[in-house]
Amino acid sequence: MVQNGPGGTASSNKQQAILYEKQLPTLLTFAVPIICGNLFQQLYNIVDAIVVGRYLGKLPLSGISAASPIMDLVYGLIVGVCTGVGVLISQLCGAGEWEKLKKVHATALTGGIAFALILTAAVILSARPILVSEGTAADTVSQAMTYLAVVAGGLIFNFLYVYYAAVLRSYGNSRFPFIVLAASSILHALLDVVLIKGLQFGVAGVAASTVSCQILSALALIWYTHRNCPPLSLRKSDIRLHKGMGGIILSYAWATAMQTTVVYTGRLLIQGMLTPLGQDTVTGYNMGMRLENLLQAVSQGISASTVVCMAQNLGHRNADRLRGFFRKGLIADLIYGLIIGCVCILLPRQLIGIFSTDKAVIEAGAAYTGTMAFLYMFSMSGEMLQGFFRGIGKLKVTMIASAGQVILRVILSAILIPKLGIYGICISVVTGWFLLTVFEGIYAHHCSKRITFPTSE
Repeated sequence: MVQNGPGGTASSNKQQAILYEKQLPTLLTFAVPIICGNLFQQLYNIVDAIVVGRYLGKLPLSGISAASPIMDLVYGLIVGVCTGVGVLISQLCGAGEWEKLKKVHATALTGGIAFALILTAAVILSARPILVSEGTAADTVSQAMTYLAVVAGGLIFNFLYVYYAAVLRSYGNSRFPFIVLAASSILHALLDVVLIKGLQFGVAGVAASTVSCQILSALALIWYTHRNCPPLSLRKSDIRLHKGMGGIILSYAWATAMQTTVVYTGRLLIQGMLTPLGQDTVTGYNMGMRLENLLQAVSQGISASTVVCMAQNLGHRNADRLRGFFRKGLIADLIYGLIIGCVCILLPRQLIGIFSTDKAVIEAGAAYTGTMAFLYMFSMSGEMLQGFFRGIGKLKVTMIASAGQVILRVILSAILIPKLGIYGICISVVTGWFLLTVFEGIYAHHCSKRITFPTSE
């Protein structure tokens, strides 16, 4: 990372070449903890599905499945806000503007806590009407609301965990957030078994396990940041809305928040379109989405590390290394896409069978996963292109592109699902990914050429 690496300008072409050659190791070293953290993050949801499916049966699994798009939307909003703030903090780190960084950090933390409380109220008030409007069965709604009531109560701790993890990564430390998440995921799995199988708490036990681990994770990250990162260590008097910082933060946070909102709203609408095909189809599709989220965790980790490397080099005014990090991240992402394509096309039923033993659920999930297989290459490309625009601070581009492809996906799904079922979703999703990759790819090439500084380090 820039802040930890050489601070001066390269004195010769040879030194520039050495810096360039070291980009891939730098990128992968930073990416591995993020990737592993993303994988463990997905284990939260996967463990819930496995334990509930094995020990509680189809109805509670359907309840959590119905609740998932709602919580994905809420979590996506939180992640979107924190991602935007993280880009800003990376740039400030690269530029060495530590005083401004502390004010941004304090303002974002204060505003984020208020935002999390608003989201908590919104989930509690709106979840049941949303589920009912989708045509979800009454017994499934009951299970879903039991889960949502507990999880919503812990949203403020989810925000604190996601925020501090994003801040630490942007500062150049991806290892400690991974350590915390790994420990939390293991604890989460153990608590799931104890609360569900041992104490028979049902879906409320699943939610309580999740919230308990979020509390511990948030506290661990806050403690570490305060002790080990002086620019990010805040006194009580610092935690307030600093004048002039709110507008700067919103300019970065709103676009990524809107992007994730659009994406997960699209998923929620598509789930409603699937409801007439039966609960088994809805559950199978959601299990396919859980698997997809797990598989894409690696791609998202590579993209996230590339964003930090690019943003810090933007702040450090080094255009050559900025472009080099993007190229190497894209190559790594596409290679990974080929690997998961092979796995998905060969083992779709075995992969979905991890979550459920119900034949109808497995067939529905495998239809989605097996069809997407190598088509995930478009998702990988799109993820890296989104990362490129985040890295250079053009967050509105990612929001507009995501909104366009999700709107297209929803329209095509409405047309194709009644005729083709889950295969209609596959066509809709891939069409959106393909167009996003084409249009963002052309614009990224244009923007890349225009990134210049008076003296490129």
